[in-house]
Amino acid sequence: MKHTIGYAILHITGCILFLSLPVWLSNASPGQAGFFFSKPMQREVIANVLMLGFFYLHYFILIPRLYFNKRRLLYVLSVLAGFLVICLLPAALTGRNPLQPAAVRHHISLFVVVVLGSLLLRVRSRWYLAEQAHYAAEMANLHAQINPHFLFNTLNSIYALAVRKDDDTPDAIVHLSGLMRYVTSDARQPAIPVQDELEYIQHYIALQRFRLGNTAIIHSTVQQEEPAPAGIAPLILITFIENAFKHGVNPEAASAISVHLNLYKKTLHLSVHNYKVALPHQVLSSGIGVSNARERLELLYPGKHLLEISQDAHHYLVKLRMDLL
Repeated sequence: MKHTIGYAILHITGCILFLSLPVWLSNASPGQAGFFFSKPMQREVIANVLMLGFFYLHYFILIPRLYFNKRRLLYVLSVLAGFLVICLLPAALTGRNPLQPAAVRHHISLFVVVVLGSLLLRVRSRWYLAEQAHYAAEMANLHAQINPHFLFNTLNSIYALAVRKDDDTPDAIVHLSGLMRYVTSDARQPAIPVQDELEYIQHYIALQRFRLGNTAIIHSTVQQEEPAPAGIAPLILITFIENAFKHGVNPEAASAISVHLNLYKKTLHLSVHNYKVALPHQVLSSGIGVSNARERLELLYPGKHLLEISQDAHHYLVKLRMDLL
């Protein structure tokens, strides 16, 4: 809260100082009659208001939607259009030739400061968020590695299979080994082959089948049509699947979970559905959570994903489409 208030005060102070520049840079004295209502002052104030508006337009829309998404031609055209408006509109409103060399040089100088300043601030913010996302991913890795509840129950399930000499015991051990290998080594990379992420999810679901037995109905499919070599941020999908098993399984109630993955070339579709069940001892999630997973998607796949989460009293449904790296 304090950080937000300080950030707002900083922006307000900066805006006031920027809008007051015409007063400080004017050759005339503020004490002269009609100083604040003179045509030159009106032009400069209008131009600075437009530049301030362009600063936030550039910061919040043009940079994240065009520059970061490599739509560079549209970005350059938008910046040029903004510059022309800032040069022409104040002159048109106050009745002056907008192409006077001194005025154009002045506008170019301020405009360059505005564009570069907002760009540097946005890049710095993106770098900071990337560091936060990296930290969140490390926390997700740690959670997956040391989650004692899931690991303990899985080992108990494997032990039970071994005691009764079940033929599924070797398969359960293989799945557990694959899962542990992934979270302790592969998932530490910033991006991994999408096939590795799909295999990890399959290991996870297979272990849940062994652990839950007949207490839950689990439907899962993985379809791949003309898959192209692609990378994906590790552990960016598992949160939605973990969430379904955490909040959709109760041994004393009918439980059903559906997980469907479809990879077409470099487009990945994930659908996760679970019935909401009453849990006897509700435990708060200790992972990065759905909200943090949403933030990671916004940061790592801006404009390249669509996440839809819908729910009612009995159902919880997640649909995610991603354009992979």
